[in-house]
Order: sequence, then C-alpha cells, then structure tokens
Amino acid sequence: MTKPIYGLMAEFESPTALVRAARAAREKGYRQLDAYSPFPIEDLSDALDLHKNRLPLIVLAGGIMGLLGGYLLQYT
Repeated sequence: MTKPIYGLMAEFESPTALVRAARAAREKGYRQLDAYSPFPIEDLSDALDLHKNRLPLIVLAGGIMGLLGGYLLQYT
C-alpha cells in the first residue's frame, strides 16, 4: 500500500509555466493547490480556481468600527 502524496513543491522559470502546471494539476483532480509569486499573475487565480471571499469587507468593517469606537472614547 503506497502513501498518498501529502505535498509537493516546484519552481518554474516563467509565469506561463506556473499557470500551465496549475491548470494541469486541477485537470488531474488535485483541489488543494496554492502558488506563491513575487508579483501578481492574473491568470493564476483562474487556474487555481480561487473564488472571492468576504474577508476584506469584514476587515474593513472592523477597522471602521474601531476607528469610530476610538473617536467616541476620546470625544466623551
């Protein structure tokens, strides 16, 4: 009985090669993928099937509430 692959790391020469590899991995059935790059690659989020989340909106709302709370503490 062989153990399944837990993780794999690779380095690519170009952004195009990274996007191609991400698409190929998704087509092979891998779903928990991640990629890191020192600059944004627009096609990579589509290749990894990353969907938008609401976390930035929640952080913004928390920051505004903290700002208002701090201002009200100083005002009274």
